[in-house]
Amino acid sequence: MYVKDRKVIAKSTDKCFIGYDLGTTGVKTVLIDSKGTLIASAFAAYRSSSLKPGYYEQRPEDWWDAVVKTTRRVVRDSKIPRTKISGISFGVQGFGTIPVTKEGHSLRPCMTWLDSRSTKEANRINESMGISISAKDFPAKALWIKENESDIFAKAHKIVDCGGYLIARYTGNFVCPGEIAYGMGFDPVKKQWQFESFGITSDKLPEPVNTTTIVGEVTPAAAKQTGLRPAIPVVGGGTDAASAVVGSGAIKPGRAHVYMGSSAWIAVATNTLPSAETEVGEARSEGLVRRYESQISSTQLLDRWFIGGGSESACACLNWFKNELASDLDEKAKHAKTTPHQMLDKMAEKVQPGAGNLIFIPWMKGERAPVKDDFARGAFIGLALTHRREDLVRAIMEGVALNMAWILEQIQAGHNLGFEIQSLRAIGGGFKSRIWTQIFADVMGRRIERVKWPDYAGAIGAALFSSLGTGVYKDFDELDGLLPSTFEATPRNQYRDMYDRLLANYKRTYTREIEEIYHEWGPV
Repeated sequence: MYVKDRKVIAKSTDKCFIGYDLGTTGVKTVLIDSKGTLIASAFAAYRSSSLKPGYYEQRPEDWWDAVVKTTRRVVRDSKIPRTKISGISFGVQGFGTIPVTKEGHSLRPCMTWLDSRSTKEANRINESMGISISAKDFPAKALWIKENESDIFAKAHKIVDCGGYLIARYTGNFVCPGEIAYGMGFDPVKKQWQFESFGITSDKLPEPVNTTTIVGEVTPAAAKQTGLRPAIPVVGGGTDAASAVVGSGAIKPGRAHVYMGSSAWIAVATNTLPSAETEVGEARSEGLVRRYESQISSTQLLDRWFIGGGSESACACLNWFKNELASDLDEKAKHAKTTPHQMLDKMAEKVQPGAGNLIFIPWMKGERAPVKDDFARGAFIGLALTHRREDLVRAIMEGVALNMAWILEQIQAGHNLGFEIQSLRAIGGGFKSRIWTQIFADVMGRRIERVKWPDYAGAIGAALFSSLGTGVYKDFDELDGLLPSTFEATPRNQYRDMYDRLLANYKRTYTREIEEIYHEWGPV
Protein backbone atom coordinates (compact mmCIF):
# COMPACT_ATOMS: atom_id res chain seq x y z
CA MET A 1 0.00 0.00 0.00
CA TYR A 2 1.11 3.54 -0.60
CA VAL A 3 -0.38 6.87 0.40
CA LYS A 4 -0.26 9.88 -1.87
CA ASP A 5 -1.11 13.24 -0.36
CA ARG A 6 -2.31 16.34 -2.07
CA LYS A 7 -1.70 19.97 -1.19
CA VAL A 8 -4.30 21.74 0.86
CA ILE A 9 -6.58 23.52 -1.59
CA ALA A 10 -8.55 25.82 0.66
CA LYS A 11 -9.00 26.75 4.29
CA SER A 12 -12.32 27.10 6.04
CA THR A 13 -13.68 27.66 9.54
CA ASP A 14 -17.08 26.32 8.46
CA LYS A 15 -18.41 22.89 9.35
CA CYS A 16 -16.34 20.27 7.59
CA PHE A 17 -17.04 16.75 6.38
CA ILE A 18 -15.01 13.70 5.43
CA GLY A 19 -15.93 11.49 2.48
CA TYR A 20 -14.48 8.22 1.23
CA ASP A 21 -14.55 6.87 -2.29
CA LEU A 22 -13.66 3.19 -1.87
CA GLY A 23 -12.69 2.17 -5.39
CA THR A 24 -11.22 -0.82 -7.16
CA THR A 25 -7.58 0.27 -6.88
CA GLY A 26 -7.62 2.40 -3.75
CA VAL A 27 -9.50 4.76 -1.47
CA LYS A 28 -9.78 8.49 -2.09
CA THR A 29 -10.41 10.51 1.04
CA VAL A 30 -11.39 14.17 1.17
CA LEU A 31 -12.11 16.83 3.72
CA ILE A 32 -14.50 19.52 2.45
CA ASP A 33 -16.40 22.48 3.79
CA SER A 34 -20.19 22.68 3.63
CA LYS A 35 -20.04 24.33 0.19
CA GLY A 36 -18.27 21.34 -1.30
CA THR A 37 -14.90 23.07 -1.52
CA LEU A 38 -12.03 20.61 -1.40
CA ILE A 39 -9.77 21.44 1.53
CA ALA A 40 -7.50 18.41 1.60
CA SER A 41 -7.33 14.98 0.00
CA ALA A 42 -5.30 11.80 0.02
CA PHE A 43 -5.19 8.52 -1.87
CA ALA A 44 -4.03 5.09 -0.71
CA ALA A 45 -3.73 2.11 -3.03
CA TYR A 46 -4.38 -1.54 -2.25
CA ARG A 47 -4.12 -4.71 -4.25
CA SER A 48 -6.53 -7.24 -5.70
CA SER A 49 -5.80 -10.92 -6.07
CA SER A 50 -7.08 -13.42 -8.62
CA LEU A 51 -6.36 -17.02 -7.70
CA LYS A 52 -7.96 -18.31 -10.89
CA PRO A 53 -10.06 -16.95 -13.78
CA GLY A 54 -13.26 -15.35 -12.52
CA TYR A 55 -11.94 -14.92 -8.97
CA TYR A 56 -11.31 -11.32 -7.85
CA GLU A 57 -10.73 -10.64 -4.18
CA GLN A 58 -9.51 -7.87 -1.88
CA ARG A 59 -8.67 -7.86 1.82
CA PRO A 60 -11.11 -5.60 3.72
CA GLU A 61 -8.37 -5.06 6.30
CA ASP A 62 -6.38 -3.34 3.55
CA TRP A 63 -9.31 -0.99 2.98
CA TRP A 64 -9.43 -0.13 6.66
CA ASP A 65 -5.68 0.47 6.79
CA ALA A 66 -6.05 2.80 3.79
CA VAL A 67 -8.96 4.62 5.43
CA VAL A 68 -6.96 5.09 8.65
CA LYS A 69 -3.86 6.42 6.86
CA THR A 70 -5.69 8.79 4.51
CA THR A 71 -7.93 10.10 7.30
CA ARG A 72 -4.93 10.98 9.40
CA ARG A 73 -3.33 12.60 6.36
CA VAL A 74 -6.26 14.89 5.44
CA VAL A 75 -6.83 15.93 9.05
CA ARG A 76 -3.14 16.74 9.46
CA ASP A 77 -2.79 18.57 6.14
CA SER A 78 -5.98 20.60 6.50
CA LYS A 79 -5.02 21.98 9.91
CA ILE A 80 -8.75 22.09 10.60
CA PRO A 81 -9.65 21.74 14.31
CA ARG A 82 -11.11 18.28 14.83
CA THR A 83 -14.15 19.84 16.50
CA LYS A 84 -15.08 21.29 13.09
CA ILE A 85 -15.44 17.84 11.51
CA SER A 86 -19.18 17.30 11.68
CA GLY A 87 -19.81 14.08 9.77
CA ILE A 88 -18.39 11.32 7.61
CA SER A 89 -19.87 9.13 4.89
CA PHE A 90 -19.01 6.73 2.08
CA GLY A 91 -19.33 5.96 -1.62
CA VAL A 92 -18.15 2.42 -2.28
CA GLN A 93 -17.60 -0.09 -5.04
CA GLY A 94 -20.80 -2.08 -5.43
CA PHE A 95 -21.55 -5.81 -5.17
CA GLY A 96 -18.76 -6.62 -2.71
CA THR A 97 -19.61 -9.61 -0.49
CA ILE A 98 -17.96 -10.03 2.94
CA PRO A 99 -18.88 -12.36 5.84
CA VAL A 100 -17.94 -10.66 9.12
CA THR A 101 -17.79 -11.36 12.86
CA LYS A 102 -19.75 -9.53 15.57
CA GLU A 103 -16.75 -7.21 15.87
CA GLY A 104 -16.93 -6.35 12.16
CA HIS A 105 -13.79 -8.26 11.12
CA SER A 106 -13.86 -10.16 7.85
CA LEU A 107 -13.84 -13.97 7.84
CA ARG A 108 -12.54 -14.21 4.27
CA PRO A 109 -11.42 -11.80 1.53
CA CYS A 110 -14.13 -9.74 -0.15
CA MET A 111 -15.53 -11.18 -3.38
CA THR A 112 -15.41 -7.91 -5.34
CA TRP A 113 -17.77 -6.60 -7.98
CA LEU A 114 -15.59 -8.21 -10.65
CA ASP A 115 -15.81 -11.72 -9.17
CA SER A 116 -17.85 -14.01 -11.43
CA ARG A 117 -17.20 -17.44 -9.91
CA SER A 118 -20.87 -17.88 -8.86
CA THR A 119 -22.27 -18.48 -12.36
CA LYS A 120 -24.01 -21.72 -11.35
CA GLU A 121 -25.58 -20.08 -8.31
CA ALA A 122 -26.83 -17.15 -10.39
CA ASN A 123 -28.35 -19.53 -12.94
CA ARG A 124 -30.14 -21.48 -10.19
CA ILE A 125 -31.58 -18.31 -8.70
CA ASN A 126 -32.70 -17.03 -12.10
CA GLU A 127 -34.35 -20.32 -13.08
CA SER A 128 -36.12 -20.60 -9.74
CA MET A 129 -37.32 -17.00 -9.44
CA GLY A 130 -37.67 -15.96 -13.08
CA ILE A 131 -35.26 -13.04 -12.71
CA SER A 132 -31.95 -12.12 -14.33
CA ILE A 133 -29.14 -11.52 -11.87
CA SER A 134 -25.46 -11.83 -12.72
CA ALA A 135 -22.78 -14.01 -11.18
CA LYS A 136 -21.24 -10.71 -10.10
CA ASP A 137 -24.26 -9.76 -8.00
CA PHE A 138 -24.40 -10.07 -4.21
CA PRO A 139 -27.08 -12.80 -3.87
CA ALA A 140 -25.20 -15.24 -6.13
CA LYS A 141 -21.96 -14.63 -4.24
CA ALA A 142 -23.62 -15.05 -0.84
CA LEU A 143 -25.09 -18.35 -2.03
CA TRP A 144 -21.66 -19.43 -3.29
CA ILE A 145 -20.19 -18.84 0.17
CA LYS A 146 -23.05 -20.73 1.79
CA GLU A 147 -22.57 -23.77 -0.44
CA ASN A 148 -18.79 -23.78 -0.89
CA GLU A 149 -17.55 -22.37 2.43
CA SER A 150 -20.31 -23.51 4.76
CA ASP A 151 -18.14 -23.20 7.88
CA ILE A 152 -17.47 -19.53 7.13
CA PHE A 153 -21.14 -18.92 6.35
CA ALA A 154 -22.13 -20.52 9.67
CA LYS A 155 -19.60 -18.44 11.64
CA ALA A 156 -20.62 -15.16 9.98
CA HIS A 157 -22.55 -12.77 12.19
CA LYS A 158 -23.56 -10.84 9.06
CA ILE A 159 -22.76 -10.77 5.36
CA VAL A 160 -22.19 -7.18 4.35
CA ASP A 161 -21.13 -5.10 1.37
CA CYS A 162 -18.11 -2.79 1.24
CA GLY A 163 -19.90 0.18 2.79
CA GLY A 164 -21.42 -2.01 5.48
CA TYR A 165 -17.95 -3.22 6.40
CA LEU A 166 -16.57 0.33 6.81
CA ILE A 167 -19.62 1.41 8.82
CA ALA A 168 -19.21 -1.58 11.12
CA ARG A 169 -15.54 -0.73 11.68
CA TYR A 170 -16.42 2.91 12.44
CA THR A 171 -19.57 2.43 14.54
CA GLY A 172 -20.02 -1.25 15.48
CA ASN A 173 -23.41 -1.26 13.71
CA PHE A 174 -24.44 -3.43 10.76
CA VAL A 175 -26.45 -1.69 8.05
CA CYS A 176 -26.75 -1.62 4.28
CA PRO A 177 -27.25 1.97 3.19
CA GLY A 178 -29.02 3.50 0.22
CA GLU A 179 -29.52 1.59 -2.99
CA ILE A 180 -26.96 -0.98 -1.83
CA ALA A 181 -29.78 -2.82 -0.04
CA TYR A 182 -31.67 -3.28 -3.31
CA GLY A 183 -28.60 -4.76 -4.95
CA MET A 184 -28.22 -7.12 -1.99
CA GLY A 185 -31.77 -8.39 -2.49
CA PHE A 186 -34.01 -6.20 -0.31
CA ASP A 187 -37.47 -5.54 -1.78
CA PRO A 188 -38.29 -1.90 -0.91
CA VAL A 189 -42.01 -2.40 -1.61
CA LYS A 190 -42.54 -5.57 0.41
CA LYS A 191 -39.88 -4.51 2.93
CA GLN A 192 -38.33 -7.95 2.98
CA TRP A 193 -35.32 -9.90 1.72
CA GLN A 194 -35.99 -11.85 -1.46
CA PHE A 195 -33.63 -14.83 -1.22
CA GLU A 196 -34.71 -16.48 2.04
CA SER A 197 -35.61 -19.68 0.15
CA PHE A 198 -31.94 -20.08 -0.74
CA GLY A 199 -30.83 -19.77 2.88
CA ILE A 200 -29.76 -16.13 2.57
CA THR A 201 -31.92 -15.22 5.55
CA SER A 202 -32.58 -11.85 7.14
CA ASP A 203 -30.69 -12.75 10.33
CA LYS A 204 -27.51 -13.00 8.23
CA LEU A 205 -28.06 -9.64 6.55
CA PRO A 206 -27.69 -6.05 7.79
CA GLU A 207 -30.45 -3.51 8.35
CA PRO A 208 -31.46 -1.43 5.30
CA VAL A 209 -31.24 2.33 5.88
CA ASN A 210 -31.50 5.46 3.75
CA THR A 211 -28.49 7.13 2.18
CA THR A 212 -28.64 10.14 4.52
CA THR A 213 -29.51 8.26 7.72
CA ILE A 214 -27.15 8.73 10.66
CA VAL A 215 -26.20 5.09 11.31
CA GLY A 216 -24.03 5.61 14.36
CA GLU A 217 -21.11 7.52 15.79
CA VAL A 218 -17.37 7.10 15.58
CA THR A 219 -16.41 4.76 18.41
CA PRO A 220 -13.51 5.58 20.75
CA ALA A 221 -11.53 2.70 19.21
CA ALA A 222 -12.06 3.96 15.65
CA ALA A 223 -11.29 7.52 16.75
CA LYS A 224 -7.99 6.40 18.25
CA GLN A 225 -7.00 4.69 14.99
CA THR A 226 -8.08 7.44 12.59
CA GLY A 227 -7.15 10.48 14.65
CA LEU A 228 -10.73 11.74 14.69
CA ARG A 229 -12.68 12.69 17.78
CA PRO A 230 -15.22 10.16 19.12
CA ALA A 231 -18.96 10.59 18.55
CA ILE A 232 -18.76 12.20 15.06
CA PRO A 233 -22.00 11.26 13.24
CA VAL A 234 -21.58 8.59 10.57
CA VAL A 235 -24.04 8.84 7.67
CA GLY A 236 -24.96 5.74 5.66
CA GLY A 237 -23.89 6.76 2.16
CA GLY A 238 -24.24 4.47 -0.84
CA THR A 239 -22.47 3.08 -3.86
CA ASP A 240 -19.79 4.97 -5.75
CA ALA A 241 -22.49 5.58 -8.38
CA ALA A 242 -24.64 7.44 -5.84
CA SER A 243 -21.78 9.55 -4.52
CA ALA A 244 -20.71 10.26 -8.09
CA VAL A 245 -24.15 11.69 -8.89
CA VAL A 246 -23.79 14.21 -6.07
CA GLY A 247 -20.14 14.93 -6.84
CA SER A 248 -20.94 15.50 -10.51
CA GLY A 249 -23.60 18.11 -9.75
CA ALA A 250 -25.95 16.46 -12.29
CA ILE A 251 -28.70 15.76 -9.76
CA LYS A 252 -31.92 17.38 -10.95
CA PRO A 253 -34.17 15.53 -13.42
CA GLY A 254 -33.01 15.91 -17.01
CA ARG A 255 -29.34 16.06 -16.03
CA ALA A 256 -26.75 13.39 -16.86
CA HIS A 257 -23.20 12.53 -15.93
CA VAL A 258 -20.49 10.18 -17.15
CA TYR A 259 -17.88 8.65 -14.89
CA MET A 260 -14.55 7.25 -16.06
CA GLY A 261 -12.23 5.53 -13.62
CA SER A 262 -11.13 1.89 -13.63
CA SER A 263 -14.69 1.23 -14.78
CA ALA A 264 -17.16 3.66 -16.34
CA TRP A 265 -20.86 4.47 -16.35
CA ILE A 266 -23.50 6.92 -17.49
CA ALA A 267 -26.49 7.95 -15.35
CA VAL A 268 -29.47 10.13 -16.29
CA ALA A 269 -31.77 11.64 -13.65
CA THR A 270 -35.56 11.58 -14.12
CA ASN A 271 -38.56 12.64 -12.03
CA THR A 272 -40.44 9.39 -12.52
CA LEU A 273 -39.58 5.94 -13.80
CA PRO A 274 -39.74 6.14 -17.61
CA SER A 275 -41.29 3.33 -19.60
CA ALA A 276 -38.66 0.73 -20.42
CA GLU A 277 -39.33 -0.64 -23.88
CA THR A 278 -36.63 -3.28 -23.84
CA GLU A 279 -33.25 -4.23 -22.46
CA VAL A 280 -32.61 -6.39 -25.49
CA GLY A 281 -30.70 -4.87 -28.39
CA GLU A 282 -29.56 -5.84 -31.82
CA ALA A 283 -26.19 -6.35 -33.43
CA ARG A 284 -25.68 -6.91 -37.14
CA SER A 285 -23.18 -9.28 -38.67
CA GLU A 286 -23.05 -10.37 -42.31
CA GLY A 287 -26.59 -9.19 -42.90
CA LEU A 288 -28.02 -11.10 -39.94
CA VAL A 289 -29.61 -9.53 -36.89
CA ARG A 290 -28.66 -11.04 -33.55
CA ARG A 291 -30.33 -10.10 -30.29
CA TYR A 292 -28.42 -9.60 -27.06
CA GLU A 293 -29.08 -8.35 -23.55
CA SER A 294 -27.68 -5.19 -21.97
CA GLN A 295 -27.77 -4.31 -18.29
CA ILE A 296 -29.35 -0.88 -18.56
CA SER A 297 -31.08 -0.40 -15.23
CA SER A 298 -33.56 1.91 -13.54
CA THR A 299 -32.67 2.71 -9.94
CA GLN A 300 -34.50 4.76 -7.35
CA LEU A 301 -31.60 6.72 -5.98
CA LEU A 302 -31.32 9.89 -3.91
CA ASP A 303 -35.17 10.12 -3.82
CA ARG A 304 -35.49 10.10 -7.63
CA TRP A 305 -34.95 7.74 -10.55
CA PHE A 306 -31.75 7.24 -12.48
CA ILE A 307 -31.45 5.37 -15.76
CA GLY A 308 -27.95 4.16 -16.44
CA GLY A 309 -25.50 1.52 -17.50
CA GLY A 310 -21.98 0.67 -16.45
CA SER A 311 -18.98 -0.75 -18.25
CA GLU A 312 -16.55 -2.97 -16.38
CA SER A 313 -13.32 -1.60 -17.88
CA ALA A 314 -12.29 1.91 -18.89
CA CYS A 315 -9.09 3.44 -17.49
CA ALA A 316 -8.16 -0.11 -16.49
CA CYS A 317 -7.60 -0.79 -20.20
CA LEU A 318 -5.20 2.12 -20.65
CA ASN A 319 -3.41 1.20 -17.43
CA TRP A 320 -3.00 -2.35 -18.74
CA PHE A 321 -1.49 -0.96 -21.94
CA LYS A 322 0.89 1.30 -20.01
CA ASN A 323 2.05 -1.49 -17.71
CA GLU A 324 2.38 -4.25 -20.30
CA LEU A 325 3.20 -2.47 -23.58
CA ALA A 326 4.59 0.92 -22.56
CA SER A 327 6.46 0.37 -19.30
CA ASP A 328 9.37 2.37 -20.74
CA LEU A 329 7.28 5.51 -20.25
CA ASP A 330 7.82 5.33 -16.48
CA GLU A 331 11.52 6.11 -16.83
CA LYS A 332 11.03 8.53 -19.72
CA ALA A 333 8.44 10.46 -17.72
CA LYS A 334 10.87 10.90 -14.83
CA HIS A 335 13.50 12.42 -17.12
CA ALA A 336 10.91 14.63 -18.81
CA LYS A 337 9.44 15.70 -15.45
CA THR A 338 5.97 14.62 -16.48
CA THR A 339 3.79 11.53 -15.92
CA PRO A 340 3.35 8.38 -18.04
CA HIS A 341 -0.31 9.22 -18.59
CA GLN A 342 0.53 12.69 -19.82
CA MET A 343 2.91 11.07 -22.28
CA LEU A 344 0.12 8.74 -23.41
CA ASP A 345 -2.04 11.83 -23.97
CA LYS A 346 0.67 13.32 -26.19
CA MET A 347 0.84 10.09 -28.16
CA ALA A 348 -2.93 10.08 -28.71
CA GLU A 349 -2.91 13.72 -29.80
CA LYS A 350 -0.57 12.88 -32.67
CA VAL A 351 -3.04 10.39 -34.16
CA GLN A 352 -5.92 11.35 -36.44
CA PRO A 353 -9.42 10.48 -35.16
CA GLY A 354 -10.31 6.93 -36.10
CA ALA A 355 -6.78 5.64 -35.37
CA GLY A 356 -6.35 4.42 -38.92
CA ASN A 357 -9.51 2.27 -38.87
CA LEU A 358 -8.44 0.52 -35.67
CA ILE A 359 -11.17 -0.46 -33.22
CA PHE A 360 -10.52 -1.37 -29.59
CA ILE A 361 -13.09 -3.38 -27.59
CA PRO A 362 -12.62 -2.67 -23.85
CA TRP A 363 -14.41 -5.74 -22.43
CA MET A 364 -11.31 -6.99 -20.62
CA LYS A 365 -13.15 -8.07 -17.45
CA GLY A 366 -16.41 -9.27 -18.96
CA GLU A 367 -19.16 -6.72 -19.49
CA ARG A 368 -22.51 -5.45 -18.16
CA ALA A 369 -23.42 -2.88 -20.78
CA PRO A 370 -23.77 -2.33 -23.71
CA VAL A 371 -23.70 -6.16 -23.78
CA LYS A 372 -24.34 -8.29 -20.71
CA ASP A 373 -21.81 -11.09 -20.80
CA ASP A 374 -19.53 -12.08 -17.91
CA PHE A 375 -17.32 -13.95 -20.40
CA ALA A 376 -16.81 -11.12 -22.92
CA ARG A 377 -13.21 -10.15 -23.70
CA GLY A 378 -11.30 -7.23 -25.15
CA ALA A 379 -9.80 -6.99 -28.62
CA PHE A 380 -8.01 -4.81 -31.15
CA ILE A 381 -9.78 -5.19 -34.49
CA GLY A 382 -8.20 -4.00 -37.71
CA LEU A 383 -4.52 -4.13 -36.75
CA ALA A 384 -2.17 -3.56 -39.68
CA LEU A 385 1.59 -3.35 -40.03
CA THR A 386 1.18 0.38 -40.55
CA HIS A 387 -0.17 0.88 -37.02
CA ARG A 388 2.20 2.27 -34.43
CA ARG A 389 2.04 2.30 -30.64
CA GLU A 390 0.37 5.71 -30.52
CA ASP A 391 -2.43 4.38 -32.76
CA LEU A 392 -3.19 1.75 -30.14
CA VAL A 393 -3.33 4.42 -27.43
CA ARG A 394 -5.80 6.48 -29.47
CA ALA A 395 -7.86 3.37 -30.26
CA ILE A 396 -8.14 2.49 -26.56
CA MET A 397 -9.40 5.97 -25.73
CA GLU A 398 -11.86 5.90 -28.62
CA GLY A 399 -12.98 2.34 -27.80
CA VAL A 400 -13.93 3.31 -24.25
CA ALA A 401 -15.81 6.35 -25.57
CA LEU A 402 -17.59 4.27 -28.24
CA ASN A 403 -18.65 1.78 -25.58
CA MET A 404 -20.17 4.57 -23.49
CA ALA A 405 -21.81 6.15 -26.55
CA TRP A 406 -23.52 2.83 -27.24
CA ILE A 407 -24.78 2.72 -23.63
CA LEU A 408 -26.12 6.27 -23.93
CA GLU A 409 -27.84 5.31 -27.17
CA GLN A 410 -29.51 2.38 -25.41
CA ILE A 411 -30.71 4.66 -22.61
CA GLN A 412 -32.22 7.09 -25.12
CA ALA A 413 -33.75 4.40 -27.33
CA GLY A 414 -34.96 2.04 -24.63
CA HIS A 415 -36.70 4.53 -22.33
CA ASN A 416 -39.17 7.30 -22.97
CA LEU A 417 -37.18 9.95 -21.15
CA GLY A 418 -39.18 12.89 -22.43
CA PHE A 419 -36.09 15.01 -22.97
CA GLU A 420 -32.91 15.05 -25.05
CA ILE A 421 -29.55 14.79 -23.29
CA GLN A 422 -27.60 17.84 -24.44
CA SER A 423 -24.54 17.60 -22.22
CA LEU A 424 -22.92 15.42 -19.60
CA ARG A 425 -21.00 16.37 -16.48
CA ALA A 426 -17.72 14.45 -16.45
CA ILE A 427 -16.06 13.01 -13.37
CA GLY A 428 -13.40 10.42 -12.60
CA GLY A 429 -9.65 10.35 -13.05
CA GLY A 430 -9.89 9.53 -16.76
CA PHE A 431 -11.28 12.99 -17.45
CA LYS A 432 -8.15 14.67 -16.16
CA SER A 433 -7.00 13.96 -19.73
CA ARG A 434 -8.12 16.78 -22.05
CA ILE A 435 -7.66 14.69 -25.18
CA TRP A 436 -9.80 11.86 -23.78
CA THR A 437 -12.46 14.37 -22.73
CA GLN A 438 -12.48 15.79 -26.27
CA ILE A 439 -12.74 12.27 -27.73
CA PHE A 440 -15.84 11.66 -25.57
CA ALA A 441 -17.41 14.87 -26.86
CA ASP A 442 -16.65 13.99 -30.49
CA VAL A 443 -17.83 10.38 -30.21
CA MET A 444 -21.02 11.19 -28.28
CA GLY A 445 -21.83 14.35 -30.18
CA ARG A 446 -22.56 16.12 -26.90
CA ARG A 447 -20.91 18.74 -24.73
CA ILE A 448 -18.76 17.30 -21.94
CA GLU A 449 -18.38 19.49 -18.83
CA ARG A 450 -15.52 18.39 -16.58
CA VAL A 451 -15.94 19.30 -12.90
CA LYS A 452 -13.21 21.08 -10.98
CA TRP A 453 -11.87 18.04 -9.11
CA PRO A 454 -12.84 15.15 -11.39
CA ASP A 455 -10.73 12.48 -9.71
CA TYR A 456 -12.13 13.33 -6.25
CA ALA A 457 -15.75 14.02 -7.25
CA GLY A 458 -17.00 10.71 -5.83
CA ALA A 459 -15.35 11.30 -2.47
CA ILE A 460 -16.71 14.87 -2.38
CA GLY A 461 -20.18 13.51 -3.15
CA ALA A 462 -19.82 11.05 -0.28
CA ALA A 463 -18.82 13.85 2.08
CA LEU A 464 -21.87 15.83 0.98
CA PHE A 465 -24.08 12.88 2.03
CA SER A 466 -23.07 13.66 5.60
CA SER A 467 -23.88 17.34 5.13
CA LEU A 468 -27.42 16.26 4.25
CA GLY A 469 -27.64 13.69 7.01
CA THR A 470 -26.58 16.23 9.62
CA GLY A 471 -29.01 18.89 8.41
CA VAL A 472 -26.74 21.40 6.68
CA TYR A 473 -28.79 20.91 3.49
CA LYS A 474 -32.47 19.99 3.27
CA ASP A 475 -32.53 17.97 0.06
CA PHE A 476 -30.41 16.81 -2.86
CA ASP A 477 -31.62 19.54 -5.22
CA GLU A 478 -29.75 22.09 -3.12
CA LEU A 479 -26.54 20.30 -4.15
CA ASP A 480 -27.21 20.42 -7.90
CA GLY A 481 -24.36 22.18 -9.66
CA LEU A 482 -22.65 22.96 -6.36
CA LEU A 483 -19.27 21.91 -7.77
CA PRO A 484 -18.06 24.11 -10.64
CA SER A 485 -16.93 22.84 -14.03
CA THR A 486 -13.56 24.10 -15.22
CA PHE A 487 -13.15 22.59 -18.67
CA GLU A 488 -15.65 22.05 -21.46
CA ALA A 489 -15.23 19.97 -24.63
CA THR A 490 -17.57 20.70 -27.52
CA PRO A 491 -18.15 18.11 -30.26
CA ARG A 492 -16.41 18.91 -33.55
CA ASN A 493 -18.77 18.55 -36.48
CA GLN A 494 -16.05 17.56 -38.95
CA TYR A 495 -15.71 14.18 -37.20
CA ARG A 496 -19.42 13.43 -36.77
CA ASP A 497 -19.86 11.16 -39.82
CA MET A 498 -16.61 9.32 -39.19
CA TYR A 499 -17.49 8.47 -35.57
CA ASP A 500 -21.03 7.46 -36.55
CA ARG A 501 -19.56 4.94 -38.97
CA LEU A 502 -17.02 3.79 -36.37
CA LEU A 503 -19.79 3.23 -33.80
CA ALA A 504 -21.82 1.25 -36.35
CA ASN A 505 -18.83 -0.99 -36.99
CA TYR A 506 -18.13 -1.25 -33.27
CA LYS A 507 -21.59 -2.74 -32.70
CA ARG A 508 -20.91 -5.42 -35.29
CA THR A 509 -18.00 -6.85 -33.31
CA TYR A 510 -20.26 -8.77 -30.89
CA THR A 511 -21.42 -11.68 -33.02
CA ARG A 512 -22.87 -15.02 -32.01
CA GLU A 513 -19.71 -16.73 -33.19
CA ILE A 514 -17.35 -14.60 -31.11
CA GLU A 515 -19.65 -14.94 -28.07
CA GLU A 516 -19.37 -18.73 -28.36
CA ILE A 517 -15.57 -18.47 -28.38
CA TYR A 518 -15.63 -16.24 -25.29
CA HIS A 519 -17.77 -18.78 -23.44
CA GLU A 520 -15.57 -21.67 -24.57
CA TRP A 521 -12.55 -19.86 -23.13
CA GLY A 522 -14.34 -19.27 -19.84
CA PRO A 523 -14.12 -16.46 -17.24
CA VAL A 524 -11.52 -13.70 -17.47
